[in-house]
This record gives sequence, C-alpha cells and structure tokens, in this order.
Amino acid sequence: MDHAISEPAFPEVKHHKNQSLLHKRQPSKEEDEQLLSQFSNSLDAAKLRSSIPKDKLHTLHTPVEFSWKQFWTTILYENLPPVLISPIAVLLVERSLSRAWHVMNHRCLFVCSRKHNSLGNHIFFWVFFYPLYWLVVTTLLLRIFAPESLVQNVDLFQIIMAYLFFSLRGLIVSVKYGYYRPEDYAQLSRPAPHWTEDQTNRRLVGNGWTNPGNHPGLIEDELVCAMDENDVTLQGISFKMDEETNGRFRKHPTDELFTGETACNGKDEVTAGFVLHQILSSVYQLKFPPIYLLCFLSAALTIMLSTFLIRLGYGLNAFGDTTLEVIIFIGCLIGFFVGSASNLLFGFVCAHDFQRRATTLKKLGQLIQYPGLRLSEFLFHSPHPEEKNKDSIDDKTQKFDLNEQNDPHLYIDIKQPANVFAWMICRKTLRSFGEAFYLRIQAYTSILLSYAILCVLFLNLIAWTQMRHHVSTIWLLIITVVAISSICIFAISKATKLQALSSIQRDQVQKELFFLEKELLDADEADNTLEFKQISHAKVLLQQVDESINFHELVHKPTKVMGYPATHNVIGSALGIILTGFVLAVEGFSGSGISYDLNGWFNY
Repeated sequence: MDHAISEPAFPEVKHHKNQSLLHKRQPSKEEDEQLLSQFSNSLDAAKLRSSIPKDKLHTLHTPVEFSWKQFWTTILYENLPPVLISPIAVLLVERSLSRAWHVMNHRCLFVCSRKHNSLGNHIFFWVFFYPLYWLVVTTLLLRIFAPESLVQNVDLFQIIMAYLFFSLRGLIVSVKYGYYRPEDYAQLSRPAPHWTEDQTNRRLVGNGWTNPGNHPGLIEDELVCAMDENDVTLQGISFKMDEETNGRFRKHPTDELFTGETACNGKDEVTAGFVLHQILSSVYQLKFPPIYLLCFLSAALTIMLSTFLIRLGYGLNAFGDTTLEVIIFIGCLIGFFVGSASNLLFGFVCAHDFQRRATTLKKLGQLIQYPGLRLSEFLFHSPHPEEKNKDSIDDKTQKFDLNEQNDPHLYIDIKQPANVFAWMICRKTLRSFGEAFYLRIQAYTSILLSYAILCVLFLNLIAWTQMRHHVSTIWLLIITVVAISSICIFAISKATKLQALSSIQRDQVQKELFFLEKELLDADEADNTLEFKQISHAKVLLQQVDESINFHELVHKPTKVMGYPATHNVIGSALGIILTGFVLAVEGFSGSGISYDLNGWFNY
C-alpha cells in the first residue's frame, strides 16, 4: 500500500511526551518522523532493517535470549547470604572492586549507597530483609549443628522447608537476570545514573510489569522493543477507515510516538501503531486485582500458622522448650510467611499477565469480526499530570462518559488488503510485546509447579524411609502442595485460554476466507474486475495470516508450561503427577505402619 505524504491535520492536539529508559536507543518524535520520511510504502515499514542505514542496525533490539552465564552467576549471588558472603562472591566473579561495588548495590546484595538506592530501600533491606534472611540461615545451622538435646523438639524438615522458600525466590530472581537483555545486564556493573532503582523496579514482574501505569514509558518501551524484534515500525503501516473515525482518532491525545496520524498515512488511514498502543494501554493500565492479594496472603498465613497450631493441638509449646528451639521456631515462622508470600505472589502475577495477554489478543481479534470493538473498550484516556494522584484507573475512567450513541463500534474491513497486512503485523508485534517478561512468567509458573512436586517427593521420602518427623510437618507439606498447586493450576488455566485464542482466531480467519471465496465468485459473475482484484489480494494475504498463526503460535512459539504448550493436557498431567505422588505417600504411610506418640512424633 503506497502512502501519500500528508501534513498533520491536527497540529493543536497535545500528545504526551515519550519517556523512554531503553539503553540501546531512546526513540524520539523527531527521529521517528525522520525515519518515516524514508519509507515509500508500508512494505518498507515492515522490513525495517533493510530500510534504514547500516550504521543504525546495532541500535535495534533483537529477540530475547536466555543467558545461562547470567543465570548461574545470579544463582551464586542469590543463594549465598547477603552483606557478608555474597559480596565476596561478587568481588571474585567481577574481578574489579569498582564493578563489584555497583553490582552489590544494584542487586541489593549489600545496600549501602544512596546514589544507587533510595532511603526506603535502605530501610527495607537493613531492617527487614537482611535480618530475616540471616535468621533463617542461622536457625538452619543451629538445628544441624547444635546438641540434639537442645533442639530435639524441632523437626529438621520444617527449617529445611523455610530455607527452601528463600532458595525458591533466589531461583526466580536468577531466571529474571537470565532473561535480561545484554545491554541492561551490563549496566548493573556501572554507577548510577546509568542504572537506577527505578530501572530495577521497572523490570520486576511484581512491581513494574504488574502495574506499568505507575512507570511512565514502560508500555511504550516494550512496544518499541517488540517492533524492533519483528523488524517493523507500526507508524509506517496503516489501517483504512472511514473519515469520521479517522478524525476522531487523530484528535485523540496519546503518546507522541504512537499518534493516529503520521507523514506516511493518508486522510482515510490510521496508523497501526496507534491502534495497537490503544489496545495495550487500555488493558495494561488496569490495576492488579485486589482479590489476588487477599488470596495469596490467606494462603501464606495458613502455611505459616499450620505447624504451630498443630503443635498446640498436641499440647506442645508452639515455640519449643529451650532458647535454641524458640530461636529456630521463630526463624521457621518468619521463613514460612515471608518465603511463601513472595513466591505465591508470583503465581498470581503469572495468572494476571496471562489474562492481560488474552484480553489484548481478544480485542485485536474483535476488530476484524463484525460489528467490531466498542470505542470505550478501545480508546484509552491518558490522564493529565494533575489527574495522576487520583484514584486508580478503572473501566469507568477509560470510558470517559461515552454514551450509547457516542460509543460506536470500531470495525476493520479485511476485504481491504492493507487492513489484512496491518492487522497481521500488529498481531506479530503483540505476541512479542514484553517478551522478556512473557518468557519469565512462563518459567515462573513451571518453577512453582516443580516446587509443589518437590514437596510431594518430601512426603514420599518421609513415608518410605521412615525418617524422624513430627506430624505437623506432614500437614505443612500437604498445605504447601495444595496452596502452590492450586495457584499454579489457576495460572495455567489462564495460559490455556491465551493459547486457545490462537486456534479460535485461526478458525475466525478461515471463516473469513470462506466468505471471501464466495465474494470472489459473485464479483467474477458480475464482471467487477476492480472488486475481484481487491478481494483476491485480501484472500491471498489472509491465507498467509492463517499459515503464520498456525506455525508461529501453535508450533514454533506457543505459550508453554513445563516445556509443553499450555493446554488442558498440561493441567491434567500436573494434577496427575501430584495426585499420584499423594497416593504413593499414603501407601508408604499405611504400608510401613507409621504411628505417632502423644506429642505427635513418629515412633521410629
């Protein structure tokens, strides 16, 4: 589709200044306009690397790749106690006092510089995190090396469980750094402000990615990266729409990089970048559901209190009889809550992200399915600075008082070849949006599910080896497995809905192909050469769309859990493994004749 160069029709519209924190390049409106002026048609915009000067190629982002070096380095850093031991490891690995200093502060292994971290971060780590971590480590060492007579009322498995919760967090953090882009990872060894606390927070799934609306420019940065990865610039590709709709979209204030009008589109066209950016903004600006917070806190409290309530039920002191036992049980209590809470939260974050991705993909599909998508569900109203301190953004603020008459449907006619082309480019870009977070989310779901399976293995280890244990440990393991596996299954169910959308929308495309074939026959019989040509081109492109969805989303890069495409079979397999493990454990307990004394200890 060739574009006629046009001057902006609505220069009075004040768009929001782009706030990029990318390290390879920080796109600006001026650079964007200069780039677009070099394109003669939409194909140039869809083949970005061949359309720009060679000296600019290194500034474009490439698809995210997992770095095992970054992963294993982080495993070492995160699983050694902070402040005293992990900084030594950092110094040995980095081989530079200056680099080690910046890495320790940026990674919060030894927070001691106000240039790297805020006062709030200093208080959090020195008053809360470091003491708790060291308490759990100390209690584990006390239980292992202290005289048995002083710690005989403490089950070794319980303090191991508390420590493993922290190790699980370390594994999740290691996966995060494994998916860091090389240019971002390199900044961790550089002084502030090359890397700041805000940049760290923006790359946390539990902070920046969960609530990107609190981090201006994050959505736009990830969209820029997604375009680079797919070798396209969406602002050079357009959808054909009616004049009234075009006028409305061109007057809609948004980020300056993703306006409805550029020099590449005509009066009957709206940029694909605007369309996709509005869909993403309307979904990703929504807050993390409060019900998720309530659920994971309830689960964490249940895990924390179960051991101590059961001990009280057997007439034992909840925190033991000796001073060492009290210290160890306090470490267990804190380890159970802090460790389980942080890890269970990741499970709900995974579910939240899968749900958002499914919603965006569904909205994009609705655009080409008559009657389309309502403008209130499509357009995002970006608040002005004075509005940012108001209540959180919800559906009502997004609709900005659109009534039924003023809230028409937006429908994109795919009989237009240009629309088919733009829609597929948007879809490919959407699949890559926030790819580093997307890959981490899939990994986190698998890690949490694996931890639940590990707890089932502990149950079988106790049952079949008849190791000394307290009955509260059995209940702790059961509750942990039920809590983690339930959250994981919930997250996987969201992933299956996301993956199923690929098949559903492929079916939608095939249905449109069937109708286009009939319209071709009618146009041929009516000897309408122009219409026949247009529909033929749309049909050919739509066939390629069908093949692309099938290969890219169902074969090459589907949404995965435990290394397998997210389907109901994965849920069945996960439940089957866990239930089989429980059955084997029950057989082990019943077959070995395990019994407990009046205090709840196994008579071994």
